[in-house]
Amino acid sequence: MTQSDLQVLSRPVIESQLAAQFGVSPQRIWRDIDTWLEEDAGGGDVSLWTQPYPTPRMRVDIIAKQDFILCGLSLMAAVFQRTHGSVPLELSSACADGRAVRSGDVVLSGEGDARCLLLGERVALNLSARLSGISTKAAQMLRLVEAAAAQAQCHPPQLLETRKTTPGLRLYEKYATRMAGVRNHRHSLDTGLMLKENHLRSFGGIPAALASARRQSPLLTRIEVEVTQLSEFKQALEGGADVIMLDNFSVADITAAVAERSRCGRRVELEVSGNLTEENIAKVASLGIDYLSSGALIHQATWVDLSLQLHRKF
Repeated sequence: MTQSDLQVLSRPVIESQLAAQFGVSPQRIWRDIDTWLEEDAGGGDVSLWTQPYPTPRMRVDIIAKQDFILCGLSLMAAVFQRTHGSVPLELSSACADGRAVRSGDVVLSGEGDARCLLLGERVALNLSARLSGISTKAAQMLRLVEAAAAQAQCHPPQLLETRKTTPGLRLYEKYATRMAGVRNHRHSLDTGLMLKENHLRSFGGIPAALASARRQSPLLTRIEVEVTQLSEFKQALEGGADVIMLDNFSVADITAAVAERSRCGRRVELEVSGNLTEENIAKVASLGIDYLSSGALIHQATWVDLSLQLHRKF
C-alpha cells in the first residue's frame, strides 16, 4: 500500500460503496448502523459526560494487530460518519475490502471530533473484526479447495456458505464470504427452491415432493434436493432434480454418486455439505462435484484483532 493508493472516504463515496457492495439502498444500512449504535450507547457514554464540551479534534488510526483479509472498511467509515452527523470528519484509507493486510498496517485513518469518534469506536471495530474474520476463514478454505483440485487436475468446485448466519447480520456476513472469493448460496428461503429432509417428510418422500415442485414452482426456478444416502440420491436423480445436495456422505458414497450422475444422460449438479472442515475439505474437493457448502465459513470464523488509536493534534 502506498500513498498513491489513498482514497478519501467522504459521505458520497461511502454511500456509493455501500450500495455497490451490499446491493441495497444506503438507507437500509444507515438504519442498521443506528440500531447498533443505540444498542452500544444506551442512554449515552457516561465517560463522555465528564468531559468538557466542545471535545477536541483528534487524529484517528485503526491499526491491524495481525495478518488478515480485510472486510467492512466502508461500514467502519459509515459508523463514524453517523456519529459525526454534521460535524466535520475526514477519513481515508489505502486499503480495500478483500485485500490482505499485515500486522501494523493502518487500515483507516483521519481526523474527527473526539466525542464522535469514541461513540463509534466499538461498533466500527466489532463489525470489521467479525467480517474480516469471516473473509479470512473463507479465504483459507478456498485455498485448500483450489490446491486440491489443481493437484487432482480437475475443475475446482465452487465453495459456498449457508444460511447459518447471525440474525440481523446475514447481508454483511454473506458479503464477507464474497470478499474471499466464495460464491453465495441462497440468501433466504425465497431465493431458491430447496427440498430438505423435513420438507421431504412433510411431502411424503422425494418423488411426491419433486412432482409437486415441478407443478407449482415458477418456470425458471431450479430445484435442489437434499439426500442423506445413495438410495435417496437415485430417487432425486430419477425424479428430475436440477441440483442434489449430498449431506454427510462418505468419500466412497460421493464417488459412487458422481459416477451415477455421469451415467444418467443429463446435466445434474452435485453439492456436498455437512461437517466440512479444513482437515477434510481438500479430499472432497477432488472428487468431481460442483459445489461445496459449509456453514463453518461463518459460524466457525474467529474475529481478528483491530485497535483504534486517538492522537491529539498539536
